[in-house]
Amino acid sequence: MEEFNTIEKVTALFESVNGLGNENHFFVACQDKEKVSGAAAGMEYPYDGLLINANENGLGMFYLKSGPLSGMISLANPAKMSLDKANYIFIPDGNIAKITIKKFALLNSKVKRISIDTKDGKSHKLYARVEEKGFPYHKDNFNAFIEKYGAM
Repeated sequence: MEEFNTIEKVTALFESVNGLGNENHFFVACQDKEKVSGAAAGMEYPYDGLLINANENGLGMFYLKSGPLSGMISLANPAKMSLDKANYIFIPDGNIAKITIKKFALLNSKVKRISIDTKDGKSHKLYARVEEKGFPYHKDNFNAFIEKYGAM
């Protein structure tokens, strides 16, 4: 978490991979284990969470990894994840087929379920809290992402 807990550190991370745009929206999201499961899914999506930069060029994402006991809790905590700098992916805006954002549960508006579908057939199933303690940049940036893609 120390590697990505401030806007300055996150900006430097994305700058190091030429992943900044004119308007950058940095936030953290966790893999939705209810929607993505099985051995094949673990190989296709080998992360527990993502540090995301959504900008006009597309979505840049660094993998986040959980500790060995993280699967024992219902909702993972990005503050307990470590950054995997070796694994950065970029989905160009032209390869994004659809992004949907919904409430995670009917009566829970503090957590959002995110689906990022690409034109090449991949689908990232994630969830994110509207407010993420320990990441002061998250709330405003995630709300801008929600506003752009229209949460239900």
